[in-house]
Amino acid sequence: MLNEKLVKFCDDNFDDGQLILTKLYEYKKILIKENESMNLIGKSTIDDLDQRHLLDCIQIFKYLPHQNKSLMDIGTGAGLPGIILSIIGFKNLHLVEKSPKKSFFLENCKLRLGLNFIVHNKSITEISDINVDCITARAFASIEKIIFMTKKIINKQTKFILLKGRSYLTELETINSKKYYWKTYPSITSNESKIIIMGTK
Repeated sequence: MLNEKLVKFCDDNFDDGQLILTKLYEYKKILIKENESMNLIGKSTIDDLDQRHLLDCIQIFKYLPHQNKSLMDIGTGAGLPGIILSIIGFKNLHLVEKSPKKSFFLENCKLRLGLNFIVHNKSITEISDINVDCITARAFASIEKIIFMTKKIINKQTKFILLKGRSYLTELETINSKKYYWKTYPSITSNESKIIIMGTK
């Protein structure tokens, strides 16, 4: 079962909401099972997984570019939000995860759920031959560090969509407002969290 908020969100926002919910449920089962032997998500968050992880990630869809654009989720870990983006239909999708175990988990999910993405088992700083339209990140690094680590793969049009917690204001204070623009949007899962849309001026 998935919680009512997540079900309603998918029904309200996607034409193929039921198919998406089916895959989200299968992903949830894989995630819970594999989390028993490896640290994918905090064990304290499992009881509230639908809201804390699935709904939290899927809410960013309204800020994403068209599905034919290239997306990269950095430090994707358990695939949050990378796998969620694949489930809702993004195909030109890159998931960056330097942990071999977590990368294997991502490949396993790709196979079992019939998804379409490329896993890069390396640090984001080792990637320089891809130019992406949009970069997502959740619970990965500070905004300043994300900008620094992705400088080889971004262009003037690249947009950052970042899921940030209560530290977002402090992090934004370190960003040069003459070089970057940003907007913050409320999260539907936490009053303390924000979705930050950022790009170069």
